[in-house]
Amino acid sequence: MMSFPSISNWILAVYATLFGLLICCLETQLKFLRVVIAVNFGFLFSAPWRFFFYLLLASITWAYNNVFGRIVAIAIAATALFNTYVLFRYPGYRKLREKIAEEEDKRIEAKISREVKKQAVSQIMKK
Repeated sequence: MMSFPSISNWILAVYATLFGLLICCLETQLKFLRVVIAVNFGFLFSAPWRFFFYLLLASITWAYNNVFGRIVAIAIAATALFNTYVLFRYPGYRKLREKIAEEEDKRIEAKISREVKKQAVSQIMKK
């Protein structure tokens, strides 16, 4: 028989979801998200602290006490190990990611600028 999850499981689920969204936003490398994350969650830009953050997230999913939670916790812990290994083993990787992110920001800003100009011209022509 299925039962309604306890309030502690709901709270863990909210934390896990928010932490997962934080990681997703961090990995998108969009400028407006990167700035907010850097200001409020600067520890994610340090390999050791990011490692501990991933371990915290893994411990939250481990606390669900079911098979799926354990599998996800192991996957997150493996991701933490791999991520930390890459960041320590290849220090130029971070600089390359930042360069790619800056190029992507410029491309997005140019596209937005072109779209704004196009819409402004079309609005002027309608009048």
